[in-house]
Amino acid sequence: MRRTRSVRPVRPVRRGFTLVEILVVVVILGIASAVIVPRIGNSNDLKAAAAARLVMADLIYAQNRAIAMQQMHYVKFDLGTTKSYKILTKFTSPETIVTHPVTKNNYVVTFGTNGTPGLQNCTLESTTAFDSQVTVAFDELGQPYSVNGTGTATIMTSGQVKVGCGTYTLTITIEPYTGELTIQ
Repeated sequence: MRRTRSVRPVRPVRRGFTLVEILVVVVILGIASAVIVPRIGNSNDLKAAAAARLVMADLIYAQNRAIAMQQMHYVKFDLGTTKSYKILTKFTSPETIVTHPVTKNNYVVTFGTNGTPGLQNCTLESTTAFDSQVTVAFDELGQPYSVNGTGTATIMTSGQVKVGCGTYTLTITIEPYTGELTIQ
């Protein structure tokens, strides 16, 4: 008589992770978090970039409006207590402020605590200047001018606006004669 053997099914061997594999994953996660978490926590550079793009867009708007309407347009910066700027069609008293095309209010942008939404933590730097003046104008060809306090406009030779948030600062440069704007 033959003996029959019962065959047991072969079970696959289940292995766990080794200590080395777990340590490698933990090290990779630690490195990734050390690189990513500081970028998430500090958004001052992003806020400053957004503020600089807003100022640049408003300068381009004033320039394009001057070309379209064939009259001088001014962007007057107040670097004192209000830290703001406004777009004007008439510089001398009484000033004529342009109506904002979206909000239908006066075109005034304010930085700081009670400022325009999105700009509460940002500042206009005191080094903003157009040939040592705080007002830039664009003529009917889009050429930039520096304007003194009495309203006398002279062709601009250098102009920049500095916008900051925290320790991060960006500079918007207006090129003489062409009026081209760049952010650095």
